Amino acid sequence: MLDSIVKTIDVPCSQKRAFEIFVDMASWWPLDKRSMSLMQAGAPAKSLSVDAREGRRIVELAADDVEHHWGTFRVFDPHAHLQLDFHMGLPADQTGQVDVSFTPIDAGTTRVELVHSNWEGYGDMAEMMLNGYGGSWDMLFGEHFAAACAG
Repeated sequence: MLDSIVKTIDVPCSQKRAFEIFVDMASWWPLDKRSMSLMQAGAPAKSLSVDAREGRRIVELAADDVEHHWGTFRVFDPHAHLQLDFHMGLPADQTGQVDVSFTPIDAGTTRVELVHSNWEGYGDMAEMMLNGYGGSWDMLFGEHFAAACAG
């Protein structure tokens, strides 16, 4: 069994605001750096659609108008916790799991913990996915999401 990636940051906003920013991924996710479109169409994605409700999906619209299903919300507890089946363009049956918890420290600071696990769900790509996301979550979560919370 491969170890989970765990990233914890404290952001300068309320628990409610941190949660709302996270689920508005289109506002902070750098599609010019991480998207299926970059890999398959050679250009940044046109958009990212996030239907932030249990059972709903995250979908990228690529530069060539192909849709890539990134993941599905499995748990959606507003302002406290969410869980995603996360496969970013892979078939939906090849999925890892991303859990994000939001814990208030005080009125203006929230601790946000992201745990990416179930690497085995990616099948033969498990180790490659783990190695890729090890550094990617630092940039995506630790830089871009954190900056959106500070902004």
